[in-house]
Amino acid sequence: MEKVLRVITGIILTTVLYSCREAYTPPQITANSNYLVVEGLINTGTDSTIFKLSRTVRLYAKTTTQPETHAIVTVESDANAIYTLKEITPGTYASPSLGLSKTAKYRLRIIANTNTHTTYLSDFTAGKDSPPIDSLGYNIEPNGLQIYVNAHDATNNTRYYRWDYVETWEFHPMFDAGYVVNAGIGPVPRTPAQDIYTCWHTSVSTDLVLASSAKLTQDVIYNTIITTVPSASEKVSIGYSILVKQYALTLDAFNFWQNLKKNTELLGSIFDAQPSQIQGNIHNITDSTEPVFGYVSAGTLQQKRITVFYTSWPQGWGQDKSAYNNCLEDSILFKDEAIFQGANPNQIPLDKLFDKGYQVGWWGSSRNCADCTLRGTNIKPSFWPL
Repeated sequence: MEKVLRVITGIILTTVLYSCREAYTPPQITANSNYLVVEGLINTGTDSTIFKLSRTVRLYAKTTTQPETHAIVTVESDANAIYTLKEITPGTYASPSLGLSKTAKYRLRIIANTNTHTTYLSDFTAGKDSPPIDSLGYNIEPNGLQIYVNAHDATNNTRYYRWDYVETWEFHPMFDAGYVVNAGIGPVPRTPAQDIYTCWHTSVSTDLVLASSAKLTQDVIYNTIITTVPSASEKVSIGYSILVKQYALTLDAFNFWQNLKKNTELLGSIFDAQPSQIQGNIHNITDSTEPVFGYVSAGTLQQKRITVFYTSWPQGWGQDKSAYNNCLEDSILFKDEAIFQGANPNQIPLDKLFDKGYQVGWWGSSRNCADCTLRGTNIKPSFWPL
């Protein structure tokens, strides 16, 4: 969702960022914009239809998202069929496969949870199915792990493509806590089920990745770069997996995403493309001047996963431990053992502390430095190799 939310900077600052170099907070930024953001796909295949609705926030707001909750969301066909999406989490509306016809056109209707029950309606659009992803691959580059995709459409009907992705990586905290506090007894060895040293973190992409074969004789996408993981990143410390999702776009949808990309990713100097108006295909039916961010497409998507481990990239990658700055081991003597009786739950025993062959206490550290579940899950993903 954040890749759509980021467009607000390009829209609101259209009139003030052409050559400004000094810090300035114009009225457009401090105003309460509160515009609707729509992200999702009307799935005409066997997968679920999912839409995320949110409201824009001011540039300097403490939160980055504001879910649009308790809305009424329906998919409508040009044959007057109506399908209702249910709110499954705040701002996320979904339905299992709707069994939609491939020959009909569809649109999205949203009745917002506002005092006026404002209605937003997208234009009718025909479904466009994505061809399969031929392959995912990677290159070992000096600056990191480069992921690329290959695809083609033998019928030459796709031409315009978009991708997003979900990354998952294995990681360790700074210290391995071999013991766990048993109240009333003290530290006891951890069982495998209590492991907090090996975890996995998942992140959804905010990048816009687009490609077109419109100028080619054949509808072929070759080695399009999806993302590059920096060589120092924690993502490539142990194992890295990426699930790439591919969408087929109409020309209008491609132009929308291309324009969005220019406004959010290519700005930075006076030589870059300047901010331009982002016009999607969803509108406030009673106020056409209200900005609505998003483009509603229909069709199917294709996806493919690739998983790579540290043995495939140069030794020394993945050394970024910035998440664990200022982490230290500390010695806790038996006289301070009350700290392990529940008096300070933020302290974790790491290992036994010996002096002249006798145990005199424990090595310990803070939970932030030794508990990976604060940043991920210790449950191995189902797709992770054994």
